[in-house]
Amino acid sequence: MRKLLIIGAGGHGRCCLDIARDMDIFDEISFLDDNQINKIINDCKVIGSIDEMSSYYPEFTHIHIAIGNNKLRSKLLLQAKEIGYSLPILKHPSSVVSKYASIGAGCVLFPCSVIEANAVIGNCCIITSGVVINHDAQIDEYVLVNTGTVIRPNTRINKYASIGSRCLITMNKEIEMNRIIEDGTQI
Repeated sequence: MRKLLIIGAGGHGRCCLDIARDMDIFDEISFLDDNQINKIINDCKVIGSIDEMSSYYPEFTHIHIAIGNNKLRSKLLLQAKEIGYSLPILKHPSSVVSKYASIGAGCVLFPCSVIEANAVIGNCCIITSGVVINHDAQIDEYVLVNTGTVIRPNTRINKYASIGSRCLITMNKEIEMNRIIEDGTQI
């Protein structure tokens, strides 16, 4: 039986819940969230707080960190790995991923995202709806790329960067670690 815990029941967590359900591979899905314990959110129960993560293993063997804050997401991912959780890729059925692309553990690919040939996506990245990552682009771990952004070929996005909605990162550019790029920016 495949049981998935989603860490975080906020807006991003609810989107991840939809994607996990659309994948139709999990027999049971529950949330952990510090602020909504024992609530039912989108027909999914919040069974405990985030700091109780270890107590649900091995009853739940799969976990997804649905936290938008890149550094907190990385901290929680490391804790989950130490406990022994499996970190599945949540990939919406409408997303398109080249068989030559590489997607890291714990990533989420929202509807209509496109990952082209030889693109590399690091662990625990959030790739939201309508994002296009062109061939040979490299996205380091714990990066957030928001809706409608295009990342052109041979581009590198360093760890913990956050790219706003409808941005264009042109060819051969490098985005620094921790950089926050505002919506609509072209670089």
